[in-house]
Parts: sequence; C-alpha cells; structure tokens
Amino acid sequence: MQIPKPDPKAKKALEAIVASVPGAVVKPMFGNFSGFKDGTMFAGMFGKEVFVRLSEDDRAAALEVPGAKVFEVMKGRPMKEYVCLPPAVLADKKKTGAWVAKSIAYARTVPPKKRGDK
Repeated sequence: MQIPKPDPKAKKALEAIVASVPGAVVKPMFGNFSGFKDGTMFAGMFGKEVFVRLSEDDRAAALEVPGAKVFEVMKGRPMKEYVCLPPAVLADKKKTGAWVAKSIAYARTVPPKKRGDK
C-alpha cells in the first residue's frame, strides 16, 4: 500500500479544525496527521482528504452531502466511523464547524483506549 504524502491544503484545513477545538492537538497518523481531543481521534487528513469521526446518525446525514464519502485508508477497507468532508464543506467555516462540533460530541462518548488496545 502506498501512503499518500500530506497535501498542504488538507493539512491547513485540519490545523484550522483542530485550532477551533480548545485543548485539541495534531499528531502524526497513517503517515499524515490527525486531531485528538483528550486522547481520542476526532478528525484527520490522508493525502488530500479531510475526515471527521461521527455517530451513526450523523454519518448517515454527512454521507448525503454531495461529495462526502466514507474514509478508507486502503481501498475496500473503510473506517466506518469516519466521513471525508467534501471541498465545498471545508471551504465554509460555518459548515465545517458544525461537523466538527458533531465529531467532538461523538468522540466524547467513545471509551478511552487502554494501553495495548488496537
């Protein structure tokens, strides 16, 4: 599998997302970068894609947005909780902020991983 290099535009979008969440940090992941709040990943980037972690209901709503899709690190291997936001959403701070708020709300419900969990 070839890991795409981080796209500067996507990285800038992710950094803006993370900066909008008090206490959130950017960490390397998948050869790219992800946003974490209290140790839980809530957003990330992979190549040119920027994704958020959403509840089942919010994922269904997000996937109705034209251009949105389930995030896949490898083709045919979806990460079911994550949805890639289309460029039209990322270009609109209000729309992006709404999805990030939903992502943070969902991330707060995810039990913290214990050391050694995969």
